[in-house]
Amino acid sequence: MFLGEYTHTLDAKGRLTIPAKYRNALAPGMVVTRNPVDRCLLLFPQSEWERLADKVSAMPLTDPRSAAFRRAFFSAAEDLQPDGQGRILLNQRLREYAGIENEVVVAGMNKFIELWNPALWEEKVVSAMQDADFTGDFFSTLSL
Repeated sequence: MFLGEYTHTLDAKGRLTIPAKYRNALAPGMVVTRNPVDRCLLLFPQSEWERLADKVSAMPLTDPRSAAFRRAFFSAAEDLQPDGQGRILLNQRLREYAGIENEVVVAGMNKFIELWNPALWEEKVVSAMQDADFTGDFFSTLSL
């Protein structure tokens, strides 16, 4: 389970140090891709990626929305293995998509991780928390 929010700095080669508490769950390998909904990157453990990829692959080939989603999702995906120091290399194309330059917010999303430009992350979180109608309506669907 991936929980919490961390800010890390990329090194000169574009490598990101994965938070220590996430490393065991990502050890067998991971996949990074762009988020087709927000300007951030999605980092999945291999097993979660395979589960999601199976669902996306089962979408109808003749549906233009499914095709567009597959293109955005799979074409940017990259298999990653952490080095001995728990770092992964984020390629330039993905960093540019997410607006990641130096610092990265690593945000746990339970079964996966989002990687954000800190300013965009702050804007997204503040915006969501200030929208009381959205927040209240959403929580009411959870029957808490």
